[in-house]
Amino acid sequence: MWASRRIGEGEQLYVVHVQGAAGIGLPTTLLIKKFQNANPALLVDDNVKNRCKSEMILLASVCHDNIINVLHFIQREDAIMLVYEYPVNGSLDYWLHRREGGEQPLSWPQRIAIAVGMAQGLCHLHHGCNRPVVHHNINSNNILLDQEQNVKISSFGAAQMSIAGLNQPLPIADIPVGNFGYAAPEYGVAASQLTEKVDIYSFGVLLLELVTGKLANGAADGLLAIWAQDNCNELMANHLKMFNTGVDKGIPHQARFMEEMAAVFRLGVDCTVGDPKQRPSMQMALKRLRRIRGRGPFLGLLNL
Repeated sequence: MWASRRIGEGEQLYVVHVQGAAGIGLPTTLLIKKFQNANPALLVDDNVKNRCKSEMILLASVCHDNIINVLHFIQREDAIMLVYEYPVNGSLDYWLHRREGGEQPLSWPQRIAIAVGMAQGLCHLHHGCNRPVVHHNINSNNILLDQEQNVKISSFGAAQMSIAGLNQPLPIADIPVGNFGYAAPEYGVAASQLTEKVDIYSFGVLLLELVTGKLANGAADGLLAIWAQDNCNELMANHLKMFNTGVDKGIPHQARFMEEMAAVFRLGVDCTVGDPKQRPSMQMALKRLRRIRGRGPFLGLLNL
């Protein structure tokens, strides 16, 4: 067991390396989510069981290539543990912000493929399930990458099914833990009117991260979404004359992909507008990304 992260009251994530598992056809690295009482000395009660059961039922209903799989569960007197696959390349946060010196930065083709994978997973949650599912906690730590850098959306502890359907208010009072920088503004001012558009805002922040390499809540520029809204017109002006100043300097061969990067940045800005009704649906965002990928020219892409 070589890494852990507290993700909520009474919940902890562990990354576990299993020796010899490959020889019997099992994954060698697993992600364990542990549910227990806020006071670990207490035994598992109905509240703990219900939290675990809700996540299992939800994940069983949203099976998709870009959503993490539950492999097993373990129940003890003091805790319940869900066992997930662990994509071996870790989180998007690691590759954008914490990779080690000898590791190559993500190329632009890898980044836009990750953007499409995220969009596919979220589009399935919003539009491909019997009832729309709102994740509520989309951020770069919860976007995991497998051996081929394929996206696996994880951390469904705050997710909700929207019984009333798309664009209808969800009953939620609290901003999920760890969402600062990714949380849509309506969490703070109109919590009774939250819809699936909160996920689209968070997705937009991730697009901006992929292009700029900036933290969602970096100290230098403040919140990335606000920085992008304030600077978008200047960066896009004069046929992208200034746009390269906002691009992640670690992206190799930037000039070849500048138009695609600008179009993805524009989509990120559109997804993070303050009025949720003005944000595109995930279906539209995915459609735009697919049209952007590998195509030009820039002036046509701006209007996608």
